[in-house]
Amino acid sequence: MRRWPLVILLILLAGCARDTHRTRLVTPNVDTLPSGITWCGTLELPGQWQDDTPTGGLSDLAWDADENLLYLVSDRGWLHRARPVFSGNEMIDLEPLKTYVLRDMEGRALTETAADAESLLVQRGANGVRGDSVLLIGFERDHRLQRFFPNGTPAGQTLYFRGLRGAGDNRGAEALGSHPDRGVIVGLESAPSGMSKKTSRLFALDTGQEWAYPLADASGSALTALETYGNGLLALERAFAPPAPLVISLREVQLNDDGTASANTLVRLSTGEGWRLDNFEGLTHLGDNRYLMVSDDNFSLIQETLLSCFELPAHP
Repeated sequence: MRRWPLVILLILLAGCARDTHRTRLVTPNVDTLPSGITWCGTLELPGQWQDDTPTGGLSDLAWDADENLLYLVSDRGWLHRARPVFSGNEMIDLEPLKTYVLRDMEGRALTETAADAESLLVQRGANGVRGDSVLLIGFERDHRLQRFFPNGTPAGQTLYFRGLRGAGDNRGAEALGSHPDRGVIVGLESAPSGMSKKTSRLFALDTGQEWAYPLADASGSALTALETYGNGLLALERAFAPPAPLVISLREVQLNDDGTASANTLVRLSTGEGWRLDNFEGLTHLGDNRYLMVSDDNFSLIQETLLSCFELPAHP
């Protein structure tokens, strides 16, 4: 029994580590690697940066190509700037740069309910002009979207959309992606009231057009992120329904003219097949066919914040 205080201390110290570590999602227990995906580095992020800023609860990330910056947002209202470090084709580190808190129009830090940021998209981040980027952020609980400057101050008024109607308390604008033809697309995490439990809703920010999105078959599947992929979108889904295995799916999405969306699963990873996974919620496109995804550790000592790089085949 005297060992328990030491064990608890070691766990707490592990949770407070401030160094980024290289790791892998592929474990020796994985018998078959999925075709169509190439891994280009995975990092385990610390519980705090060197300046004591907490790094947990990351819900999404977005790449600013003009500034060569990665933005990460947490569901506690923290906005982090960082820069991934590559050696050849492999991501080997993440350099933290600065952290801000999201603020309201009066300059006050967002309160707990208002600060529940779940999705993130950089606008004007790849137009060849530096200094004009704006961050579009989707929030849950108080279901809304809002634009912010990269220092966390508002760049416009709060935005409410009809497409958010019927969303559950913790099932709102979980996904934001830029479609090549239809502009910014917002995705609800799961079915809003009045829709089938296996179907969620996507809608276009500019036109309000809506699509019924078919969730993957895995029990507990939920849409957590959207990104550009070819002439359509790439969706990230997380399926968490214990005691069933945790399943992460990457799916190619096409938006049809009849108000439906088609989703084809490109990659399916499961802890039941030996993969080292966590609560992956965020996705961003680095360019070409390279992406990053990040997990939300829910500020739990038994979960991890994993940042993983992967490449998909060129879209035909």
